[in-house]
Amino acid sequence: MRRKLQKIGIEALKQVTKRYARKQNRWVKNRFLSRPGPSVPPVYGLEVSDVSKWEESVLEPALEIVQSFIQGHKPAATPVNMPSSETENKRSYHMCDLCDRIIIGDREWAAHMKSKSHLYHLKKRRRLDTDAIATIESQSISPGHDKEHKEKGPLRQNDQNDEELKSCI
Repeated sequence: MRRKLQKIGIEALKQVTKRYARKQNRWVKNRFLSRPGPSVPPVYGLEVSDVSKWEESVLEPALEIVQSFIQGHKPAATPVNMPSSETENKRSYHMCDLCDRIIIGDREWAAHMKSKSHLYHLKKRRRLDTDAIATIESQSISPGHDKEHKEKGPLRQNDQNDEELKSCI
């Protein structure tokens, strides 16, 4: 019984470790390779799939890279490069009125548009706009209107309000 529980525990630990390693790789790729900033150091990839060759394929190359940086030399290994678009403008200026932020660079702008904070502000704006429309619609109907207007549904003040709301969204 004890051996069986130990085997189950080891398998669960292996699964969690693999998941954590994938998460770390994804974080490094997103943080340092997809949108590198001016202060991001070069990232070097090492072959880590064969544990039996760990010293010669991981430890020694890593120590050589670190030693090169300490001595002020360029390492013999080449850093990992993510393909970037030639047409990408790294100095473009974007203003997100929704988040009240200034974003420099096309890639950073695209990342901002997909970010959690931007999507949160967008959802909040849409909710406020629908509340505003409901308020306008409820205020535009007064008790003195004839039966024909009530059957058609709520009245809007004018089409200009609709266009303004659509431009905000």
